[in-house]
Amino acid sequence: MDEYDIPIHGLKEGIHNYEYVINTGFFEYFENPDLPGGNLNLSLILNKRPQFIELDFHFTGTLDLICDRCLDLFKFKVEVNEKLFLRFGEKFEEIDDSVIVIPREESKINLAQYIYEFAALSIPYKKSHPENKEGKSGCDPEMIKKLNELKVEE
Repeated sequence: MDEYDIPIHGLKEGIHNYEYVINTGFFEYFENPDLPGGNLNLSLILNKRPQFIELDFHFTGTLDLICDRCLDLFKFKVEVNEKLFLRFGEKFEEIDDSVIVIPREESKINLAQYIYEFAALSIPYKKSHPENKEGKSGCDPEMIKKLNELKVEE
């Protein structure tokens, strides 16, 4: 995960742009069965100021999710915009979801955990195949047939 290290010391004040391709290997590192993979493009704009760093994350692409209905894997389109502020202080401290204090002497920050969390937060509560062009579920028809056979009527 070293490729997600951003040097802090020696970085000039102002705006810096970073581009990342986040793929299944990245998600496998975090070992979460609810998010087995994906293919995201991340544009990161870093704005270094004297007292803090502003990070603007913009993700586009797809996440591989497991359908709650048919248990089949499907691609879920995402577009995520998130901001994170890094303030300089004495020790590491998370003030809230978007503000983190980092020690002044810290030479770099690794963004992998934040990237993962922002992607994971884009997962809907109910995960199911999107409807196809005809307005029908994209779920595995054999699984849906089996579920209907096993359905208990009240």
